Amino acid sequence: MDTLLFLKIAFLCVFIYSLAPTLLIRLAGVGALTRGPKDSGKVALTFDDGPDPSYTPQILEILKQYQVRASFFVVGEKVRRYPNLVRQIWQAGHTIGNHGFRHQAIWLLGPRATQGEIGATNKAIKELTGQKTVFCRPAWGLFNLFSIWYCWFKKQKIILWTYMSWDWTKKATAASICRKVLGRLKNGAIIILHDSDTAPGAAKGSPAHVVAALPRILEGINKKGLQVSSLEEMIIAKKKPLRQRLLRRIWRPTDKLIRLLSGISDVPGSKIWRAALRRYWGKEWAMPDGSVLKPGDPYLELHINNERLMALMDENTPVQRTAVITLREVLRELPILAEYLQHEEKLARVNLVIAITLLHRGTRKIGFTVADLKPGLFKTLTSLYERWLLGIFHPGGFEKQQSYREKLTPKYIIMTREKLMARLPQGTGTAPPAKSVEKSAG
Repeated sequence: MDTLLFLKIAFLCVFIYSLAPTLLIRLAGVGALTRGPKDSGKVALTFDDGPDPSYTPQILEILKQYQVRASFFVVGEKVRRYPNLVRQIWQAGHTIGNHGFRHQAIWLLGPRATQGEIGATNKAIKELTGQKTVFCRPAWGLFNLFSIWYCWFKKQKIILWTYMSWDWTKKATAASICRKVLGRLKNGAIIILHDSDTAPGAAKGSPAHVVAALPRILEGINKKGLQVSSLEEMIIAKKKPLRQRLLRRIWRPTDKLIRLLSGISDVPGSKIWRAALRRYWGKEWAMPDGSVLKPGDPYLELHINNERLMALMDENTPVQRTAVITLREVLRELPILAEYLQHEEKLARVNLVIAITLLHRGTRKIGFTVADLKPGLFKTLTSLYERWLLGIFHPGGFEKQQSYREKLTPKYIIMTREKLMARLPQGTGTAPPAKSVEKSAG
């Protein structure tokens, strides 16, 4: 056979077996996921090449502090070497994916070696977790024809990334990683980081920069109104029911008009608080803490930014968990509300902040007092309205309310100026309490 012809045939075989599959997947995105749904409100952080006894525990601790779940694409050989680390990842609720057994370039392997590289890792993960591996990301994002077929046969989803952080390079720093991750951040992004430095080409000690950058990355994602989630939460997500999507679409402009007409505005610097200055015109109202709200007294009416709140949840979040998430966000932004009350001149005489909510569970623990609405038409209409809003904005829709319906009773939550000012950062001072709300003699 002519040498040139032999080389052409050999190149054609290599191209069909290795190069073409990689080009199709990497450039055209055929057969692989490079991002989640554009309307998910979620971002997936993925960590490759671990587990590593030096860096993985540090990353797990940071993720625990921020109460977020990520995805770890593990190397099979390390799964065997560090089984306790894999258990820690799994028990913390993170996703575990397949990153090959020895971190080899699959496009250079034959079918049998490819099966061993992917299959042995699947087996190691299942032995530890008891679960089949759903996601696969071959080392360096390289493929061959057999690896694609094998993942398809095993019903594994091939996961790539939306963009790289380049955290494994010698020039990487915590600042450069933050800049690259947050600078291109968008809805549905799948971001790749590394929790090990043992793969060929990785700079020694590079995951230390990831550890340093991770808190800033998580805070930056949160500031942009996105939620960090595992791949299951982002990708295997049910589409919102048509009724819910239509109601949301109708409600957004309606809500904006209502807020405009009723004077409800966003609290500066807050993502969750909205408020309106009101005057009380009912009968004298004795508060649970002993103070009395009299006719003509000003108070601050609080509202929650439902869009922001529900962006932190998914369709599997039960209503009970919704209340916990709400409480966490409220607690985090109480100092912002205190600063708003302190610095706004028009609020100088306000001595009470009041809200009506279904999600009042646990609010007593952070300084609110809780009071029942009086039975009657107002309570009935308020209950229907609040449940309707929860059904629209909760990712699980109206169905999630059914098992918890009897506990969904709207109540007042109330906090005095004095308690709210205690939430101010030290050194900022406090404003004097208003004199128009008096202590009850009884």
